[in-house]
Amino acid sequence: MNSSDTSTQFPLPDPDDVQALKDLVLPFVEACPDMHDMAHIEAQAILDKYRIQHIDPDRVWWHRFDNTSVTSNKAFLFWEHYPKPIESLTLPQLVVQRFQAHDQDNADLLDSDGGFYNEGANARIYNETNEVKMHPSVVIKDLWRINFHDRYWEKMGAFWRNHSDNFRTLAKLNFISKALEEHDGSRLSNENLKTVLKAVAGHLTWPVTLDMLRAHEPPVEGLRVTPLCIGNYMSSDILRIIDRDGRQILYTPGETDAFHVLETPHDLHWWLLCQNNHPDNRARFMAHFPLSAQQQDEDNVGLNHTIDLLYVTWGKYDHSLFEPDIPDIDIDTFTWLRDSVRERMFDDADISLRSNADLREKMWIGYLSTFTRLFGAMSCAGWPVALAAVGAGLLNIGLNIEQAVNGMNAQERKAGVLGAIFSSIDTLFNALALGGSAELAEVGEAKDEFTPQENLGGENEHPEGAPPKITVAAPGRTYVVEGENPLAPFETNEVLDGLEVAAEEGKYRNIYQPATGGNYVRINDDYYLVRYVNELKTWVIIDPANPFSFHRSLPVRLNAEGEWEPLTRPGLYGGGKIFGNWPWGRSPAPLPEIASPATAYDVPQALRAELKPYVTEAGADKELSDAYDDIFNPDSALMQFKALRKTLYRDAQAYYQNLPELPPRPTTPVFGPVSRPKDIIETLFEESPALVVGEGHSSIGSKEFLIENMEILGKQKVKTLYMEHLFNDFHQADLDVFNKSGVMSKSLKRYLKNLDAGHFTDPSGRFTFMKLVKTAQKNHIRVQAIDCAASYRVDNMQGVTPFHRQKMMNYFAKIIIEGDQAARGSHRWIALVGNTHSNTWEGVAGLSELEGGIGLRVKSARVGQSTTIEPDPGESGTNGGIDSTVFTVKNDLLLELESPELAREQVLDAALNQPGMVSIEKYGNQLELVHRARDGSLVRTLIRSDATGIYIERPQWVSINNKRFTSLAELSQALSRNGLKPTRVP
Repeated sequence: MNSSDTSTQFPLPDPDDVQALKDLVLPFVEACPDMHDMAHIEAQAILDKYRIQHIDPDRVWWHRFDNTSVTSNKAFLFWEHYPKPIESLTLPQLVVQRFQAHDQDNADLLDSDGGFYNEGANARIYNETNEVKMHPSVVIKDLWRINFHDRYWEKMGAFWRNHSDNFRTLAKLNFISKALEEHDGSRLSNENLKTVLKAVAGHLTWPVTLDMLRAHEPPVEGLRVTPLCIGNYMSSDILRIIDRDGRQILYTPGETDAFHVLETPHDLHWWLLCQNNHPDNRARFMAHFPLSAQQQDEDNVGLNHTIDLLYVTWGKYDHSLFEPDIPDIDIDTFTWLRDSVRERMFDDADISLRSNADLREKMWIGYLSTFTRLFGAMSCAGWPVALAAVGAGLLNIGLNIEQAVNGMNAQERKAGVLGAIFSSIDTLFNALALGGSAELAEVGEAKDEFTPQENLGGENEHPEGAPPKITVAAPGRTYVVEGENPLAPFETNEVLDGLEVAAEEGKYRNIYQPATGGNYVRINDDYYLVRYVNELKTWVIIDPANPFSFHRSLPVRLNAEGEWEPLTRPGLYGGGKIFGNWPWGRSPAPLPEIASPATAYDVPQALRAELKPYVTEAGADKELSDAYDDIFNPDSALMQFKALRKTLYRDAQAYYQNLPELPPRPTTPVFGPVSRPKDIIETLFEESPALVVGEGHSSIGSKEFLIENMEILGKQKVKTLYMEHLFNDFHQADLDVFNKSGVMSKSLKRYLKNLDAGHFTDPSGRFTFMKLVKTAQKNHIRVQAIDCAASYRVDNMQGVTPFHRQKMMNYFAKIIIEGDQAARGSHRWIALVGNTHSNTWEGVAGLSELEGGIGLRVKSARVGQSTTIEPDPGESGTNGGIDSTVFTVKNDLLLELESPELAREQVLDAALNQPGMVSIEKYGNQLELVHRARDGSLVRTLIRSDATGIYIERPQWVSINNKRFTSLAELSQALSRNGLKPTRVP
């Protein structure tokens, strides 16, 4: 799809222009107000004032209580409170949002109603054990003196006065560079790249100059540019570029995939549904709209509920919710974008911040939007709004539902933003390397219409009788299947017989309004609660249990007889057609859909049903052991399996004994001290098309790295994820169906659940084998098994050499990978294997050596340690067996992912779920025991050391207290003898 450019055909950009752009970035980013950073500084000053040390302001909470409280002579404020607080804010959040208006006149009550603590809203108790010694009645005066509102407002005003033109220039640069990236990734065809650039930068050519980026471009006839609207709510930065035939390209700055090619309004409708079918992606989508869009009044339902209505109108070809009658952008696109973002920043700040004047007049708006509940007020104002449009991805600036704004410090956020913008500059001015310079040179002659893109979409038949696919896209929703009563979920107990309707004509025609409140319609002698929706210009039956949401709702209309009836929704019933893969979401140039080839080591099809319980489930160690051969039945399924396993062992041994010359190894890249995952991934694949990730199987970090960056891997044209633990003979057929359809068989689902349970993966369920497989499929990365039953079930083999598992699995994986690459065409891939398989271990060449790839060992960093990537120094451990053999694993590179303390606490809380469970944790250079006490709390005990050994001081454990141990293993054994249960927490 990409053009072929050479440096002899096209001149190079002026390096002075490149440097001039880079020179303006740092002052620009430094000047952009970071609300959280500013609030953090003020909060730290408050702690310093009261000589409170060794605690981060983000770890100090203000809690207000209205429940059980008793006096206490031990507590600083003389009060002890029991859960849960009715109001909780971190100290930086309190700096921004302030105390409530009525507290100004009743400050003395604050010391009894609440206090400051070093634990969040889920602590067991609040007293002298966790309080931070400050008087709320005094801190309220500090906040009045700081008046954060005015300080932030002043910095925001200065930013726009001094950097307005630079914002516009960088926003234009980002648009062009993202278009080139999408073109390089085959999401934008040659012609569509030229047309979308013509719509907003018609005078662009190659080489790009700084003057071109600063130039103002008039609208182009035949190509409309308009902001995305949902109902009455306009996005501040999502743009639609629409041609005469209604085809359009959507631009979503800050997202991993910035451009989306849509053939029809129906496609846009489906895209909107796919962006809002989970809390996390809905919150990210809503980040593109101002906070004011979240507020409701009598007629306007707010953005969140309007999005719910998109699901109501699906199937009716009703596009009124996202195609309102609004004028096109009739000025330079990036001038409009700058003005839109600037207006939003001020509006959001007006909602997010309380000034002294607000508190005096008691005018603060108490409504907290869905967006701020998900992210916190500080993460939605300032940085994410302004910097997403100029090149910073939303994840780079901390806008992540799992992480929120305090998951990154100011330095890391700024480093991420600077790196992203510099990357955009490099992309644009290196278009020769990306293969886009020819298209840039031809922008002026581009067509005025978009071209349907080949290999990007397709319509799939929906299986007859299967549940509607829309229910997969929108989990939790209830859609009517033919034969069901659509009104059943909305029944009420209201009896309004004898009540007159509110009006005979107009909006309230045939609407009942009882004295108890609400609006009702009558259908078949039953009454249903309704609400009028301006955006639909009709009444909608709503859930009486949740009357303020449209998550479940049903539009109604008056028929010719003046009776209310529900609107039907064609296309949502079982057995009908519904689209599967869509133009914007399918993997560009997908892999050929061919059956996964069998190998000589696969269990024959005729034996699989009989052997499946033995090889895919736990508990068959005896039957699979060579010590229990059935010599009287040599042709049994188990004996045939053992013979097959022995054949694989002999072949793997022979291969390693006569190891051929291995492929040349790629250069292992060197990384700087602060590297974004995106940069790490891009750099690794510049050196090699193959990346082998090594892990400890219970590791959270390795799966987190892959799951959180699967979109980026897809954009780097990674097409296959090769996985240990999955069998080519027993799982691949189910994986092939899942890869294509997203429907997982019960058998595969059960196996993955058992795999996660057996390896004690992330207790929260976020970073597991199951989630990894699902995330890969969602991002169009095919999952391929690289184990088989014979390579995996090897623990009880007899007459084998050491490390036979590594040899058998590595050899088999090599066969699978090379066969797969030959059958489907050479392409980029990533593998997830145990860290003894990724690189050479105990003399056994790993997958990275066998395939000429790079081995990357990934693990979670200790609490307090930042993310680092470096040449792997190696790590020693034991095999966990009786002999406790010590071994060392070492890959090419080691990536340690930062593990925020709060996340680690959540993992510990989930893993140590029974009294007596105990884990050894490392915090910096210090070791601690963490155990679940009888009262349900997590208790920490320092592991001390002296010249005679390690020990703990815990008088309650008489047999262990102050006793010296020579190793952690000896301490662990003593804990077991004392009735505790040592637990390994990944």
